[in-house]
Amino acid sequence: MTKLLGTEKPDPVMLAILHERLKTGQTWFCYQNMALDSASLGHLKFLCCGTGCTFTEPPARMPDTAQSINWRYVLVGHADLTTGEIVEIL
Repeated sequence: MTKLLGTEKPDPVMLAILHERLKTGQTWFCYQNMALDSASLGHLKFLCCGTGCTFTEPPARMPDTAQSINWRYVLVGHADLTTGEIVEIL
């Protein structure tokens, strides 16, 4: 896992969406773009892991999807849906 860059956190609309989609036994993990040559350095993406999800444990990098190649996104922590903060995993 990599240390979180900057003070990036989900906006209130994103927090509401994440909270609405969360089920018991699941956690939203945060992945941040760490590619220094990228225009979107620091951007966050979220992956739900746990009971009933594709991933029960968060992978080290954001998995690729049909819409996006995500090798740039590295696990930095999980989203605290109450405060909106990204809690780094030590």
